[in-house]
Amino acid sequence: MLPVQFRLKNKKDFNEVFRRGKTVSNEVLIMKYEKAGGGELKIGFSVGIKLSKKATERNGVKRWLREATKLLLRKIRTGHQIIFLINSKFPYEQISYPLIEEKTKDLLMRAKLIE
Repeated sequence: MLPVQFRLKNKKDFNEVFRRGKTVSNEVLIMKYEKAGGGELKIGFSVGIKLSKKATERNGVKRWLREATKLLLRKIRTGHQIIFLINSKFPYEQISYPLIEEKTKDLLMRAKLIE
């Protein structure tokens, strides 16, 4: 589980990142991010119903995203708000934890958010 101080939960903050944030993506994930005031690191996750109609499958993918991000927390630069989204066009059957872990690190490196 991602520690509470790193969670982006406020709907207003989510909307701000969606509206003003920069986007980096690959075939599996989409990452939106922006600089945040106060030097805090906040991370949110969203998996849409287009990926799967079953909530258990969507929640499982969110857990994988949180775990992959948790392992990289010490390396991610503070002072940003980040949202990870699953690309709904990528087939659910091909999604696995090692793939999510690899693609999460790839996006953070491409956005130059990993130190």
